[in-house]
Order: sequence, then C-alpha cells, then structure tokens
Amino acid sequence: MRSLWTLLYIGIALILCQIKAKAAMEQSHSTSVAGMVKLVLLEAKLIENLSSYADELEKKLNILKRVVPLLQEKSNKAMSQMEQYVSNPINAFSLIRRLHKDWNKWKLFMEEPLGSSQVAYVNAHESQLPSQTDLDETCQGLHRLYDVYNLTVKDIARGLINGKQYDTSLGALDTYAMGKYLDQNRIQDLAMEWFAETGKLLMEHTLPIPMGGERQQVLQLFARAFIKQKHYTIALPLLDHALMKGNKTNNSDLLNERAQIEELVGTAPKLRPSIRYTTDYARGCRGQFVQQTNLICKYKFRPSPFLRLAPLKMEVLVVKPFIVAFHDVLSPHEIGELQQLAMPLLKRTTVYDSNAGLHGSVKGTRTSKGIWLSRSHNNLTKRIGRRISDMTGFHLEGSTSLQVMNYGLSGHYALHTDYFNTAELIAPESPTGDRIATVLFYLSDVEQGGDTVFPRIEQAFKPERGKALLWYNLHRNGTGDKRTEHGACPVL
Repeated sequence: MRSLWTLLYIGIALILCQIKAKAAMEQSHSTSVAGMVKLVLLEAKLIENLSSYADELEKKLNILKRVVPLLQEKSNKAMSQMEQYVSNPINAFSLIRRLHKDWNKWKLFMEEPLGSSQVAYVNAHESQLPSQTDLDETCQGLHRLYDVYNLTVKDIARGLINGKQYDTSLGALDTYAMGKYLDQNRIQDLAMEWFAETGKLLMEHTLPIPMGGERQQVLQLFARAFIKQKHYTIALPLLDHALMKGNKTNNSDLLNERAQIEELVGTAPKLRPSIRYTTDYARGCRGQFVQQTNLICKYKFRPSPFLRLAPLKMEVLVVKPFIVAFHDVLSPHEIGELQQLAMPLLKRTTVYDSNAGLHGSVKGTRTSKGIWLSRSHNNLTKRIGRRISDMTGFHLEGSTSLQVMNYGLSGHYALHTDYFNTAELIAPESPTGDRIATVLFYLSDVEQGGDTVFPRIEQAFKPERGKALLWYNLHRNGTGDKRTEHGACPVL
C-alpha cells in the first residue's frame, strides 16, 4: 500500500481565505503516513532500548530474549519499507495501538532497580507516543474502512482488505481495542463482532509477554472482562479453553464459574450482523458509479504562448458541471521536491466551521496532515502557479496559497463544497469574493481507495500521480453549484 499525497489549489482569482489553525496538543499520528513513519522509527528505537535493558537483567533475560526477536521481526518488516508498511491500515492500526498501550506496560516491566537508564530513555520519549485520542482516531479510521467499503470484521482481522489479502493481521489485543472503542461509542452489535474475533484469537494464539503470562490466567482474565460486559456467549468458550489448558479436577472455582455462566448464556444478547446503510458517497468509493465515456481528449495550446511549445494533455470528464483532467501535469522530480518540502512541516488539516464561524477547526470529517505554501515560496511553487494559470486561463492575484496534503490510516475528506455562497451571505467569508474553481493535483498513486467522488452527478475519479482535476464551483451568476459537492474516499 502507498500513501496518498495531493496538492490542492482552490479559489482561483477571487478568494483569499487562508486557514490558520491553533497549535494543538495532539499530534494526530494516524492522520498522515508521513507522521506514522516517525512512529516506525520510534518503535525501532524503543525496541533497541528494550534490548539493552535485557542485557542488564539476567533474571528476566530468558523472557526478554524470547520477546525481543518477535518485536524486532515486526519492526524490521516496517523499517524495510516504512511508507508502504504504515500505508496498510492493519499495520497502521497495530502500530498505533502497540505504541499507545503496549509500551506503557513495557515501561512498568522495566521499572526495577536495574535498567534505570532504559526507563529514563522511555520516559524521555513518552511525549512522542500516541495518546488515547490517537488510538480513538485510529479505531475510528478502521471503522470508517469497514463502513465505507462494506468490509467484514473477520476479513479486516485476517488482513483481507477489500478483496486483497495482505501479509499482516490483527492480534487479540488489537481486536479487543476495536471492540472496546465501539462499545464505548454505543455501537454494541458491531462491538460484539470484534469481541467474538478476540475470543477466537485468544484461543488460537498466546499473547506476548508481559501482556500475557500464564495461558490459563489470560483466558480467565478476558473471560471475566466479557462477563462484566454481559457477553456470556463469548466468555464461555474462553473458560472452556482455560479449563483445557489447566487442571479440571483441581480448579473447582473455575468450574463453578463456568456453570454459572452457562446458565446466563440464554439471557445474553445474540450476536447478530450490524445494520449496514449505503450512502451515495460510499457507492462512489466502492466503484459503483458508471463513468461517462466518449468525451473529449485533446492538447491545450492556449491561452499562454508557452503552451504552443509544450501543450497540456487535457481530458474532459464531465460537461455539467465542467470537470477536466490534465495528465502528466507535474513531473516526478517536481512531485518529489514538493513532498520533501512539505514533509517536516505537516500539521493536522482543518476545516471551516460554519456553525461556529471559525477557521482552523479540527474535525473527523477531514483526516490528513498538510501545509500551506505561498505561490512565491520558491521557484517550484512559482512554476506551479504559472502552470495553474495556463491550465485555467485565470490570473491568480487574490487567490489562495497551495496546500500540500498527506493522508494516513483511512485518510479521507467527507462530502463538502469548496464555495461559501458569498453571493447569498450578508457578511461573506472573503472580502474578495467566492471560490470560482478548484485545482486538485495527485502527487502519488495508491493501491486502493482515495478516489475523489461527486455523488450528485454519480462520478468518481481515481488518484493518478502527476494528474490534476479542475472544476468550476460557481454558476455564471456567482451562486454555488451544488453538483460540485465532493469528498475524498478513505485510503486503504
């Protein structure tokens, strides 16, 4: 899997509406592949630190020597192809959960008289670890993939994403975290599906030390957690498995507990498939729109004299509203330079909150990281500005800056319009007018997902590195064209 990079340019000629977000405490790791690459490096450093701690603790050496290679195997897999690794939603989810949950447990495990320097190392990097908000956003992102692409819990847990089998899967702690998140958000039917998957994985695999311990104790611990949540049908097989792993005749307490739960099974809510609703947005993301054909492909020689020497490859995609694609409009070198320029400066992207009248609002409707670049920033941005002018025929004075964006786990942008309808507002958002048009450049290819969908006209367009989409947001009378409502599908 590869991450989706885009370059967005909206509001040609008539708008200056720069979003200025307040500095946030949250790092929003999962919203950008570029950001999660740092977590791969951080996990590698933490594993290296843990390995040095193992050398100091002879009593715990056998335990650590058994675990560190397992952790290093995952880390080495990620390090060998970092961007591709974190672009996979299964890997990204496990990475966030491991760093948020597991490393705090490793910290406790290491807090002994020996190994104080290694504990200090973890403490020094604690601020870089994912927060509870990061984990919640990651759970929300995985749930978004399930919902938009009509996936199943079993397939996600096994690494089968949208018909493609990946060389990765979720563990019992991962699926339990998903179930807990959904249960807390009152999506109980689906939470039970994730908990049921947790039960299966617990019986198939042993949890890593120190999260595990004796197999029988782990199974009992999870069984009692499910009993507390009244998921008796999930708890009962775990108790049976715990009895099988232990000694039935000498475990009268566990046998009595099992007998009580067996009586309660009939009162437990039955596991049933969660209700699925399909929106036009989801249909577009699933590739269910019929694409328009037999339109126009041509070279664009006007209005710039330069285009007579180097015409642009233009394809008319939709006539009403007018949407065109320009192919190979950015070179691989230009794309690489833009990405390198943006990488260290990426911040969580924000949206305009019309209800609160605020710019720079962080919302779940837009999950990505980005940076605004002035067209005069350097020679590259100046050149891109001239190319946009060639593509559109517009002068760019008074329009927005360029915005480079990178999407992470299930990165998406919910349905929205790029115009404000300032012609109908008493106090328009911009003193210079509304957003006439949008130019969207794709800076990368992706294996699955990431389409730009227009549900009102039932059209969807796939990302293609170096391609740009251009559409007009307004009617000739200056009012917004509702047909241009669009969204970015979650990246798989």
